[in-house]
Amino acid sequence: MEVEIEFREPVDWIKELVETHSASIRIRDIRMSGEGVKDLFEIFMPSGKIEGFSSELLAKNRVDRDSVTVTDDSHATAIVNAHECAVCKAILNWDLFLTEAYTNDSGDIVMKLLVPDESTVSGFLDRLSMDGVKFDLLRKRALSKRSDITARQEFVVKTALELGFFDYPKKVNLEGLSKRLNVSYVTLAEILRRAEKKIISSYFKKKGE
Repeated sequence: MEVEIEFREPVDWIKELVETHSASIRIRDIRMSGEGVKDLFEIFMPSGKIEGFSSELLAKNRVDRDSVTVTDDSHATAIVNAHECAVCKAILNWDLFLTEAYTNDSGDIVMKLLVPDESTVSGFLDRLSMDGVKFDLLRKRALSKRSDITARQEFVVKTALELGFFDYPKKVNLEGLSKRLNVSYVTLAEILRRAEKKIISSYFKKKGE
């Protein structure tokens, strides 16, 4: 099964980055290390704003000095200490799989998790409530074995979405996206065109059901 949950009353420094710097944050992984729980973050900001964010995280003692990597003037990765994160601990304790996690415009964090069965979902949500975590269950669905698009098309479309290709104005154009994915301009355009057609066709097909 897949569940989609929005966690309210977000972490202060995440909320500050989103509201003050117009940042978009993705949590790529949650791990238990010898030093405790750590999260792998991707941070996207408007061009030119990324430079000062690492010093803010260092000042808040959230990251180690060598764990921040600035990829370009709008993108960085960071390994963040999450020892006090009740949500992260619950995910690890219940052996759930994080497939996607991102901030919305309010700085709240939306997570998509894979869970084995209904009883695990209930137990996980009960644990969150007992820990005082405020959340909304947005969606719960059984996974389908059938996919409308190929794995490669899904990866390209998902990456394009995360990097702001579909935003207005665009945060990255087709040329920039092709460089990031190491795919030729022409090939990328064709992959996107085919995937968009399948996604749109699937949407209207389901609307008619």
